[in-house]
Amino acid sequence: MRTTTDQKGRPVADRYDPNSGTNLDKFDNAGDPSSDVWATLVKHITGYPVPDRSTIFDTLRSDHGGKLFRMDIKERSLSLMVKDSGFLTNTGEDYDIFFFDGGKKTKIMQARIVFEGRVKAGEEIIFAGPGSDNVNDAQVREGNEFTDYNKDKMSTIPLARYMNGPRTALLELLRGGTQNARFSNLGVGGSDAVDLNSFNRTGESFDYAAKFFRDHQVVLKDWEDRFGKDDASWKGEAAEVFRSLIKKIRENYDAYIETFDSSAGTGDETGTGNTVYSRALSLGRKYLEDSATKLLEAWLAWAKSPYYDPHQVLRYVLDDLAQWVDTNNVAKTNITSTTTRYSTTVRHSPQGGFTQTHPEYGDLTDIANWAKVGDKAVKVWSQGVEDYLSKPAATVQSNLNNHFLELGEDFADNVPKPKSTSTASEEYEEKKAKEEEEELRKQREEDKKYQEELREEQRKQREEDKKYQDELREEANKQREEDKKYQDELREEANKQREEDKKYQDELRNEQKAEQEEAKREAENLRNEQNQQRDEDKKYADELREEQKREQEEAKREAEQQAKEVQESLGGINDPNNPANQQNLDGLDDLLNQQNAITTESPGDLGDLNGNGNGNGQTDLGPITSNLGNLGSLNGGSLKTPDRLQLPAEQRGRPDDRLPGRQYQLVRPRHRDADHHLAGRQRHDAGSG
Repeated sequence: MRTTTDQKGRPVADRYDPNSGTNLDKFDNAGDPSSDVWATLVKHITGYPVPDRSTIFDTLRSDHGGKLFRMDIKERSLSLMVKDSGFLTNTGEDYDIFFFDGGKKTKIMQARIVFEGRVKAGEEIIFAGPGSDNVNDAQVREGNEFTDYNKDKMSTIPLARYMNGPRTALLELLRGGTQNARFSNLGVGGSDAVDLNSFNRTGESFDYAAKFFRDHQVVLKDWEDRFGKDDASWKGEAAEVFRSLIKKIRENYDAYIETFDSSAGTGDETGTGNTVYSRALSLGRKYLEDSATKLLEAWLAWAKSPYYDPHQVLRYVLDDLAQWVDTNNVAKTNITSTTTRYSTTVRHSPQGGFTQTHPEYGDLTDIANWAKVGDKAVKVWSQGVEDYLSKPAATVQSNLNNHFLELGEDFADNVPKPKSTSTASEEYEEKKAKEEEEELRKQREEDKKYQEELREEQRKQREEDKKYQDELREEANKQREEDKKYQDELREEANKQREEDKKYQDELRNEQKAEQEEAKREAENLRNEQNQQRDEDKKYADELREEQKREQEEAKREAEQQAKEVQESLGGINDPNNPANQQNLDGLDDLLNQQNAITTESPGDLGDLNGNGNGNGQTDLGPITSNLGNLGSLNGGSLKTPDRLQLPAEQRGRPDDRLPGRQYQLVRPRHRDADHHLAGRQRHDAGSG
């Protein structure tokens, strides 16, 4: 938060954040926040019960204001209370907005606002922020319960759990599991905890099973080979049946091992482990860790943004409202001072364009409408959550879903299946069938030899046929030579014809080029004529401009002459004997800040002091009304309007001296007890009279 310093060098917060408008305009076209993808995904991968975003401000809503703030509206005397609106401008309030009520001419309204649940250091509000570029070192608040000025029970704990609880859960997930994830006394339930080490343990179980099959596959292969040797000690049909059983088991183990050795996942990522299942599970853990890392990056970007602390967003909304009041309310009314013999009254007069009804919040004099300000701040804050958290979370969620669908296929497509499901006796029968098939194979080889002899004879016949075909091919080549010669003659004639056509095309192209050059010359002549016409038009415009300049100078001389005559005619306007009794004081700063010399007059006798002013030598002065202009940019600029009226020192003792034509000075009281000061001055005036 930017600060400036006062006249004594003490830090003072800027009345308006210069970036308030930009921060609010960012979400002008954004829709209303709907589903909370961020909270859903964090709860899904960590088990942390992220609070419902729609309820976290229920414990920060004041019946005397709205969400995030409490307030009241005080009526202040216009002649005693004219101050600037803004952030931390008055001790005891966090924000003040002064505005006029069109129905109360002598009052100015003060909306005094206090942020519920804010953190202050002295008189400065400390908005929440991570304070670090490393998410592990970020500073977070756990919230607290408190009772506010109106005895309402408040709590920032639900808000803090939503803002910072997901960060704690995601960091715990990266450490191996969320069993111990806890933030602000809210932790992950036992059955909801996510243990990343379970991926490793499950993968190791599959690896142990695969190791069993690999180790015993070697033993079975050795038994199978020993029973199949010629010098085997056990032979016969029973031995063959047993050997078939060993082979069947060994082949099934081979099939299991082949399945275990399949690749997991897609692309270049293969995972770690000795089976397709353990590799898939290691990739699953990696995808979860990558997702947690990306979500923490999104959280840190949000925490460093202007939309992390909802109290800071509330300030943006109030800045926008205060500047609207400056433009459409305060600057659209004139302040006048009316002075009679015994008192002075300061009032405001609304001018064209004056309004106290905000287009979004309604009539500002109705305190119930101010709850909409808090609703607007919560809406903008929620849109910030959508932009900084939910959008990245949606991308992470989509990628994570796709990865786990692929890993699911690694399990579904790699179910271990036996290579053979037949019995040992069936295997033996199959072997017998193979022996018979071997006999058939030998017969086929004899048939193949006979076929090869026939094939040799066919080859010789093909050679003779080839010789005859070569002779025919030679004759065909000669015929092609003759045909080629004839084609060359035709091609030569075609080339000659193309050359004649090209010559004719060149002649046409030259004619077109000549026509184009002629058209170019005509266009150049036309362009020269246009340039000449523009020069003439410019010259004529310069002559007109010179003539207008002479007329303006003549009008200026006439205006100066008229001003001089008016000044001469008003030369005696400040004469004490002048009958004019009303003076335009422009702004409040010029009302009584005139330094007139003391005029000493003979008071004479009291005459018709308590009469109607019609005695000899007595005149009824009547009320004196002065126009004080308007407050201008009360809530947005450097206007400092005095709080009351005070006479020059040499005129304080005689109320009868406040006559038309006298100058008055408008000054600000040096202490808060302005009514006491003014009353004392009036008693002094009465005593002097």
